[in-house]
Amino acid sequence: MHGAVSTLHRAMSEAFKAFESGAWDARAHTYDLVLGAVTARVGDVLLDELELQPGARLLDVGCGPGTIASRAAARGAVPVGLDIAGRMLALGRERHPHVEFVEGDAEHLPFADGSFDAVVGGFVLNHLPAPERALAEAVRVLAPGGRLAVAVWDVPDRNRLLGELTYAVRDAGVQVRGGLPEGPDPYRLSDPAELRAVLLDAGASTARARRLRLVHRATGVGELWDGLLGGTARISTVLASQPQHVLDRVREAFVARLAPHGGAVELEAAVTVGCATFDAA
Repeated sequence: MHGAVSTLHRAMSEAFKAFESGAWDARAHTYDLVLGAVTARVGDVLLDELELQPGARLLDVGCGPGTIASRAAARGAVPVGLDIAGRMLALGRERHPHVEFVEGDAEHLPFADGSFDAVVGGFVLNHLPAPERALAEAVRVLAPGGRLAVAVWDVPDRNRLLGELTYAVRDAGVQVRGGLPEGPDPYRLSDPAELRAVLLDAGASTARARRLRLVHRATGVGELWDGLLGGTARISTVLASQPQHVLDRVREAFVARLAPHGGAVELEAAVTVGCATFDAA
């Protein structure tokens, strides 16, 4: 029975990874409209946490179009970007020809033990079926004394940037999980104490986690709508499957929540950031 359950779990995990890969392939050229801009700002915070030295070997897991990796290169690091979505990597290679990009799975890194001085993961753990497995892999490829910095989204109640679309979908009566493969709770690690605990469980000698709040400014609600649909995987996939009249109803609810009279919009983006050091065994 245990073997059958494990096989089923693996099959479900692979189905979810295939969904994620396809979703991000489809959104490679629209991710930066809104969420990519936030990722870039959070990426600078993560790189600060790592305290990179010139020449440091850095792995950017779930690199997308390479924004954090390219910023690391600008600081003198030698980055490698890894992602499961081929079109994201193609865009990264086009934008940042000086950065190396590799297609691969965060839970099965294609690198030798001790290959990197630092690992960064900006908004990747919340997309993985087995984040503990990904952390174990990150630790494996770290050299002794290496550092890891990660970020995940906070829950919708504190994160209006994603939360307002979530609640507009609810207001319109749409079931968000309908039609999606079974996947992980995207907010499981949003509590700083929980994130710190999994870092310590992964073998960190020191670990800390905290909440970070940023404000994203948009010229109007239309910019936010297009950017969120172009920069999310699960909720935008559900919306794409809806009849036009249902999609219109969700958009009307979104506008009503944010800018019923038009104009610029400011939304708080809430993130949980964690950093850990892994000494020699």
